[in-house]
Amino acid sequence: MRQVITYLRFSSKPQERGDSIRRQKGLFERWLKDNPDAKVVDEFSDEGASAYHGHHLKGDFGRMLQKIQDGKYLSGQTVLLVESETRLNRQKARNTENLVDLITGKGVDVICLESGKIYTSTNIDDLDTSIQLKIAAHIAHQQSKEKSIKVSAAWEHRAQLALEGKQQLTKNVPGWIDPDTRKLNEHSSTVVTIFDLLLSGESLHNIARYLQANNFKSFSRREKANGFSVHSVRTILRSESTVGTLAASKRNDRPAIPNYYEPAIDVATFNKAQEILSKNRVGRAPASDNPITINLFKGIIRCQCGASVHPTGVKSTYQGVYRCNNVPDGRCNVPTIKRKPFDKWMLDNIIGFLERSDGNNTDKRKAEIEYQISLVTSKLKKATPLLLELDDVTELKEQVKELNIQRSNMQSELDELNQRETLSDKPLHHLSEIDLTTKAGRVEAQLILSKFVQSIELQREMIIITLRNGTVIGKSRDLSPVLSQDLMKQVVSSPSPTDIDMFSVITSDEEFRKSGKQVTKRS
Repeated sequence: MRQVITYLRFSSKPQERGDSIRRQKGLFERWLKDNPDAKVVDEFSDEGASAYHGHHLKGDFGRMLQKIQDGKYLSGQTVLLVESETRLNRQKARNTENLVDLITGKGVDVICLESGKIYTSTNIDDLDTSIQLKIAAHIAHQQSKEKSIKVSAAWEHRAQLALEGKQQLTKNVPGWIDPDTRKLNEHSSTVVTIFDLLLSGESLHNIARYLQANNFKSFSRREKANGFSVHSVRTILRSESTVGTLAASKRNDRPAIPNYYEPAIDVATFNKAQEILSKNRVGRAPASDNPITINLFKGIIRCQCGASVHPTGVKSTYQGVYRCNNVPDGRCNVPTIKRKPFDKWMLDNIIGFLERSDGNNTDKRKAEIEYQISLVTSKLKKATPLLLELDDVTELKEQVKELNIQRSNMQSELDELNQRETLSDKPLHHLSEIDLTTKAGRVEAQLILSKFVQSIELQREMIIITLRNGTVIGKSRDLSPVLSQDLMKQVVSSPSPTDIDMFSVITSDEEFRKSGKQVTKRS
């Protein structure tokens, strides 16, 4: 008995969804009735997933392709039923051809029920079949391309009308927005309070409890809404609507529209909140009111065994120790390190050294990356037309692929640098002004430190600190000073370190002599 896979894709628009599903399912049922020797073994479907933009490749269609690639279906005894070639893909013709070739290459025949065309591993290379597939794919791509241009232009026009107050794009607005004017209503102060509480170091549980205890009125439009939960608080904190943006809608093919609503908070506050939320563990327990429970290096410290390191043994006035998560069950024997002296040493030494040496070259690195991206983009612009003409040249394909990978990697690094700059609007020297005895102060310090410290690795004998600028610093676990702050300042501030007699300076340093270390002068 033959195995059958069915795939249907339909619009998310209510007026089109029903007819499309009925039509495609009707075609499947008629074919199965005419072929009693076949049995459906898998069904796949995608709603509102654009085949023009390739979104369906990440949905059910992508999962179906993976199963075909993994050999989950019998080769030579399996067919894939689709309404037409357009259900498979609406990208460029060569992409559709490659897709069909990939499926048939695994012994799965593709049957397009609307046209009756069957694509197999034997006929896919025939000139007739190849031309028919290319023509069908080209027509589908052009239709989608024209539709995409029209839709984009229409949304751009509607967005402009909306911003001018001449048209309303949606009747569903956040609870802190007046649906008629798109201006803030009386609930906007609650939104501000929620963000303020998060930035002051409160957990989502504590924020929800505070709102409930102080009788803040829920602005949810759900009938059974009852105050604020952790989920509702997180939803508000994650919502772009708080900064005035109308979120994108896949269902309506609508892009995000900035400045659609009156913003309740500024972008800097929103970005800080997102960074705090990304550091918080999902489902974490309510935070204590004790400020020292906030870890300045959260998400940064790891053990040499690969596990994460967290503070433990924290009490009302005792900051506890940093301990590897694998230690309690005997999977690691790296010793703990006292938290208070380590944090103090980091703030007094590493961060101070970084500031004095002006080691944070983020702007310089960003400029370098932007320049490299422009060079790669220029090469791609030259290579792409050639690739269209010389589609069979493997070397050219590989070159374009490599250039795209390079550009993608560089863009990712640039995005990371840009995001890092938004984590805090305070410079490094602001650390000395922060009150670390408060939750708000420790949260602010946490954000600033994450801009400069990339990782801290706890080892048996050493602590390895890697800064964002690439500097790697090794330090013995006892944290005893080897060189005094005055000496560090002298060396770092010198316009020409080569002019300094380092042997003389170091050996005469009082703290160096106390450390018991020795240094030998080379002849």
